[in-house]
Amino acid sequence: MKRIVLPLILSLCFIFESIFVQYFPHNAFGGRYTIVPHFLLVVLLLMGIYYIRNRAILYAFIFGLLFDINYTGILGVYMFLFPFTIYLTSKMMKILQANIFVAALIVLVNIIIVEFLVYELNILINHVTMSMVDFLYVRLIPTLVVNLIFFIIFSYPMKKWLEKRKKEVLDE
Repeated sequence: MKRIVLPLILSLCFIFESIFVQYFPHNAFGGRYTIVPHFLLVVLLLMGIYYIRNRAILYAFIFGLLFDINYTGILGVYMFLFPFTIYLTSKMMKILQANIFVAALIVLVNIIIVEFLVYELNILINHVTMSMVDFLYVRLIPTLVVNLIFFIIFSYPMKKWLEKRKKEVLDE
């Protein structure tokens, strides 16, 4: 049963992202902003910080592939970016303290990295006509705010649970 909980949490985050997009009012805040939930990425990054790195990278690879299959027309974008950000996070956490404020900063930095790389890739393949300034104000900042709220709500319980689960896995 314990082995099912983590993939279940990740699956629920994966599903909740699409539910959030579908039911969040599109005309909220004047209809000007584009909000992109990265709840799955936030949980994966928390795994990279508080759980076993190699397992977090494996989950990131699997859910990145699922994300590409379900949401993008190009396979490999998120399949590469999710594990890459987990790897970056684990390396950053070896240098920095593992407290909640540093974790929040690292999660936000990694969301910025993912958003910029996806934006640049879309520019490269001519799928977007949004200027960099519009991208920053219309998409990136609202995305960071929503994902920071998600992080604030779920980081502490996830941290405690992941640390407990890591101890159980290492004791087996």
